[in-house]
Amino acid sequence: MDTIKNTKVSFNIVPITDNDKEVVINSLKQYFFRDEPLCASSGLMEEKESVIQLENFCVDLLRNEISFMAVSTETGELMGASLNSPMFRSNEIQEIGEENNEKSSKYNDIMVLLDKAERDTDIFGKYPNIDRIMELKIITVNEAYRGQGICKALVNKSKELALDLGYQMIYVECSSHFTAMAVERFGFQCIYSFSYSDYVNKQGEVVFKTKPPHEYFKIHVLLL
Repeated sequence: MDTIKNTKVSFNIVPITDNDKEVVINSLKQYFFRDEPLCASSGLMEEKESVIQLENFCVDLLRNEISFMAVSTETGELMGASLNSPMFRSNEIQEIGEENNEKSSKYNDIMVLLDKAERDTDIFGKYPNIDRIMELKIITVNEAYRGQGICKALVNKSKELALDLGYQMIYVECSSHFTAMAVERFGFQCIYSFSYSDYVNKQGEVVFKTKPPHEYFKIHVLLL
């Protein structure tokens, strides 16, 4: 693995098709489900129903047909992916209840946090001239290939498609410190942030005890 990290690997960024869904979901389960700060801190992988719910969530994202993956030109191996979703002014935010399915409580805790962030941000209220947004819902790079420029390439390809389809903004929710730093380098602006230590339940307990350096949840945008 160390050898791979220190060797520049060539790759292509290609659209994710129906034929790719199984390999993409398997890769997400192996890396993203394990490493993403909210999943890791909540122990989501230990709750079977939560894993199933998150897997279904990812499958639904792929149905939008605007997602991309990085594929090794040498081996054909999937190296990373960006699962993207459209946001339109006409769409209403569906409130997520805190008492949903107890069997998937860890997944539900994450969805409640994301729902809060989206409502607090009120992106269409903040930007009254914006009607169409591409959200990069999940950006993930397989552990062995991090530091190879794959994240930047996935974002750039998504941006290219967003421009072609007439989107006016790209929106990214960053639960990871590293993702936030990356998109800031790519020119995104942080418009919303809160500390995980301040996000508590009704009993006053911190819900996500993330490990450093993952101390803040942030939302970044890029006007097109």
